[in-house]
Amino acid sequence: MPDINAEELLRKAWEEFCGDYDKKVREYSKSEFVRSRKQAEKEHWVCWNEADLMVQLGRFFYKQLHENSHPNIEVHFDKFVSHSSFEEYTFEKEGLKLKKLKDRLGRVPKSDLIIVQENSLGRFLLCAEAKCFHYAVGRYYRNPQEVIEKDIDTLVAIRDLGIAERVVFILFDDYYWIRNEDIESVVVNACKEHNITLLKHNSKAKLERWK
Repeated sequence: MPDINAEELLRKAWEEFCGDYDKKVREYSKSEFVRSRKQAEKEHWVCWNEADLMVQLGRFFYKQLHENSHPNIEVHFDKFVSHSSFEEYTFEKEGLKLKKLKDRLGRVPKSDLIIVQENSLGRFLLCAEAKCFHYAVGRYYRNPQEVIEKDIDTLVAIRDLGIAERVVFILFDDYYWIRNEDIESVVVNACKEHNITLLKHNSKAKLERWK
């Protein structure tokens, strides 16, 4: 079996998703049902929420697995990284890493994306946290910086404890960039500080019609 670089496969899948997204929203923006820039800013196309983002990304990731002859890879979404879920894995049997993870974070984290090799109980190939901003997080009494920092803390802990070989932060912004709030720079700086791979995109393509 060829060596598996889950991060590179995810990066390629992300690039395909971004290209596909931009193409579709350019077409949607020209629809007779879209009559103004303001309407396009408020509506969410292709990805209505974070779950949609992960489904779309997963679709392209499985395509990459097929094209690169990696049939024995499993992808899991929205999964608690807990002892009860992974007690048979080597990192838990030998080091109780998940108990340490819970103690370090003060909670049992839920990972947006976990990639594993199906015939292995070793470290995860990759863990990722995703943020799909499509409304003002602040209306739920949290600010976007706090949400980002929580996810970064989770990824750093998972990496430091040796639970996953690679960690990735995913950002899709369909809200803040339109309102001139530079959330992207917050994410870029945080990922750079902690040496975390960042995959990012926004929905600018849906407004190209009104340039």
